Amino acid sequence: MESVYTALIVAVPAVLSPLLLSWLTNRHRRQEKFEDYERQDLVAAKAEEAARLLLAANERVAEATKETNEKLVDVAKVTGVIHTLVNSQLTGSKQSEFNAITRELALLQEIGGSKPSERIRKAIKIAETSLAELAAVLADRATAAKQVEIQQRANEKI
Repeated sequence: MESVYTALIVAVPAVLSPLLLSWLTNRHRRQEKFEDYERQDLVAAKAEEAARLLLAANERVAEATKETNEKLVDVAKVTGVIHTLVNSQLTGSKQSEFNAITRELALLQEIGGSKPSERIRKAIKIAETSLAELAAVLADRATAAKQVEIQQRANEKI
């Protein structure tokens, strides 16, 4: 019987040892899984909080952008009015200069007569050149003024 006891002493641990190790390993793995799930839940909660904060920040940025754009539109309107006033003043000044040179040219031609002196011929040439330049500037300004007016009308429709 002693040999049976010896056989049992050897056989029971040989059978129970792998079962016990398997049970302990599975228990440890289950515990690791639960810890991993808890960690994933924590990471997901942090990601959700970060997304919520990012969404709130985006909404604040969108609101600030909207306010800034409204202010820029107001500034553009004021700037457009100022620009128009300055341009009309400058155009008026250039037109006055054009008119004055026209009168000066007429006087020079009248004074010079049919045979003007060299000095008067030079003055007439300078006056004619100035008139041509001013006429081009005034034509450009008139074109630009029309374009601004068209754009202002388009902006008013918006």
